[in-house]
Amino acid sequence: MIIQRPADLAVIIKSQRKAQGYTQKELARLTDLSQRSVSSIERTGEMHTSTLLRIFAALRIQLNADAVEQSTSNNNEVIW
Repeated sequence: MIIQRPADLAVIIKSQRKAQGYTQKELARLTDLSQRSVSSIERTGEMHTSTLLRIFAALRIQLNADAVEQSTSNNNEVIW
C-alpha cells in the first residue's frame, strides 16, 4: 500500500490489528500506549514516528521507503 496521508496509516494499523486478532487494549499493552491512544491513532493516523515504529513492530508490519522522482514541470506541487 502506498501511504500518502496519516489516514492511510490508520487504515493499515486498524486492519492489521483486526487481522491478527488483537483488541485495541491488547495492542496498547504491547506498545506501552493507552487504549485511548490506539483508538485515536486508528481514527486519525496522527502519531509520533517512534509510536508508529512501535506499533509496526508489534504488528510485524515492514516499513519500506522508496523515493519518488518529481516531474520537472511542477516542482512546487504540494504533496501533503
